[in-house]
Amino acid sequence: MSFAPQAEPVIQSSVAALPEGTTLLHIGIPKTGTTTLQRSAAYHRAELLQRGVCYPGETLNHREAISALMARSLGWKNSQSTPAKGIWDKIEHEVKNTSAKRSLISHEFGCESTDEQARRFIEALGPQTHVVITLRGFADLLGSSWQQYVKAGYQKPYGAWLKAILGDRKKLKTTPTFYKRNDQAAIVERWVRIAGVDNVTVVIADKRKPDQLTNAFEDLLGVPRGILGAVPAGGYAANRSLSAAEAELVLRVNKIFREQGMTWDRYADLMRHGLVARMQENRRPAADEPTLTLPTWAAKKALAQAQTYADAVAATGCRVIGDLSALTTPVRTVSRIERPTQIPADAVYEAIAGLLSAEDGRGAFFDQPPEGVQGANTYKGRLRKMVDSGEGLEVANAIRATRHLDDRTIAGIAAYRGITTADAWTKPYRRRAKRVVSGLKQKVTGKRN
Repeated sequence: MSFAPQAEPVIQSSVAALPEGTTLLHIGIPKTGTTTLQRSAAYHRAELLQRGVCYPGETLNHREAISALMARSLGWKNSQSTPAKGIWDKIEHEVKNTSAKRSLISHEFGCESTDEQARRFIEALGPQTHVVITLRGFADLLGSSWQQYVKAGYQKPYGAWLKAILGDRKKLKTTPTFYKRNDQAAIVERWVRIAGVDNVTVVIADKRKPDQLTNAFEDLLGVPRGILGAVPAGGYAANRSLSAAEAELVLRVNKIFREQGMTWDRYADLMRHGLVARMQENRRPAADEPTLTLPTWAAKKALAQAQTYADAVAATGCRVIGDLSALTTPVRTVSRIERPTQIPADAVYEAIAGLLSAEDGRGAFFDQPPEGVQGANTYKGRLRKMVDSGEGLEVANAIRATRHLDDRTIAGIAAYRGITTADAWTKPYRRRAKRVVSGLKQKVTGKRN
């Protein structure tokens, strides 16, 4: 479907609240303040409900639920998994049965939807679904996007990645999800086509107006401004950008992980929630430490693409909160990218400490996360209830530290510990393990199997 250019795009600075009964589906795109918004909504979940807004579930965001409805797999090819549809069903049930006036569902994976997946959301949530798409200047988000891929195990240097991304899109083989989540024209056009132009709002993430994003959501949800203000957070919770040297360190460790054939679960535990988390939280790059900056040639191409996106968004006729010209604001550039050859000692120290802590099953901070850090531990949230009970912490640590091991390896460990026969391991010890797990589940959930 094509859209004829309009003389005046529908640009607003403030809007009336959505009609009662509306579900606001926020689909990103990534790196547009989504984490800040989701942290605030989760932190203020109870207050939002008192003010008539349901932010369903108990998690920071709706990553797994949205992935489940999309049937989108998570992780690497050697260890992919797709969240169970029941995860989405619980969120949908809560939204449809809430007494709140409006609901908010948020995660940026939604922007990767195909037409068919987009229809699933509208069919599941009903005709009173309003889609919000947050956008940021294309040139401005390239460095942040590369970092996110690096924090997910990517191994290609920044300069090489830029050449691939800004080259012939038909030949693009690296990070194939990039344009699924960053083709701003295609994303907005898709949702206008599927949901209807009156049911789509674009919000511009503008550095010159830092409150514009949260103000827009507060207005749409009908709550007082300030409710969704940023929650105080350190570098990990705020997902601060890595310096060029920090990113280089992660990139090089990624190479070891991939060469050793390690799984996504281990990478997420040890790197994302261990090495990277501690480095982000406990370190502040020096003022003169190089950041990721676009080379001049890349900025020129990216800004031209940004203008194309801005024109296409205006042509759809959907409501825009903020100034579309912010999408084409010039960015700082360098003549060429200098790949770091040295890593600051304090970055290496924090990285190793985070890795050691995570390997021991204790998150990034040896079970003592700084105030305000959410999701610092690598074990399941329900196990936290066991920590203060008898040997609960020991059991939780054992589960966290060994869940990546297969039965053969566990059997080898058991043999080393003095359990020498296969029968001794495979029969009574497995039966005993089953009883222990069953007992723990009953203790944690209060339900019998």
